[in-house]
Amino acid sequence: MVVSSFANLYSSSAHFVTHKATLSVGSHLQPHSHATPRPNRLGIRARRIGSPRLLDRTIQTRAQWLENSAQVEVDTPVEVAWSMWEDREKIPTWMPWITSVEIQENDRHMSKWTLSTYQFNRQWEFSWLAKNMTPLQYQKIHWRSVPGSTSGSLGAVEIQNQGQIRFLRKGEDRCAVKLTISYQVPSVLAPFANLLTPVVEGILQQDMERFAQIAKSTNQQ
Repeated sequence: MVVSSFANLYSSSAHFVTHKATLSVGSHLQPHSHATPRPNRLGIRARRIGSPRLLDRTIQTRAQWLENSAQVEVDTPVEVAWSMWEDREKIPTWMPWITSVEIQENDRHMSKWTLSTYQFNRQWEFSWLAKNMTPLQYQKIHWRSVPGSTSGSLGAVEIQNQGQIRFLRKGEDRCAVKLTISYQVPSVLAPFANLLTPVVEGILQQDMERFAQIAKSTNQQ
């Protein structure tokens, strides 16, 4: 019942955000005709949106960031763990909700990520472009999404995100690996953002434990 209510809330909230964005942006746009729009009962002149990009930017500004993490200790040298995460296209091997990571041929620092998961009584699927940031060898790998590159079941709502992997040497054949992801949630859903944290962190912890097993097997080969 809670899951169903949240799904209905998301649908209603998305409509509310779109409607509110139309009113806030409309006053700065020229109408499509020379006729003066009628004011409504609140005295607000509603006008058509001339560009969908304006709507996207308005929604983006009404969002907050959430951060989720998971950490494991791995029975493998830090160099091996590092090289596994450096190979972006192999990440879905231990993170199955990331269905693919495709390095862009025209720019090896860019990659296209696709996510697909069933949560809150519905299927979510979307993709985005990510830019690799300058790494710190055997310490940190990180990336961030490219604004305006999101597409999929989120519609006009742009959810920017960023991620980082931290590595800590624990010995010759052991290291700690911590994954942290940050992402935007529209402010209209902020009161319910706490529902996302246990779900996302549960998924990330399973991913990291899967990574630890794969890394251990790789090290033993």
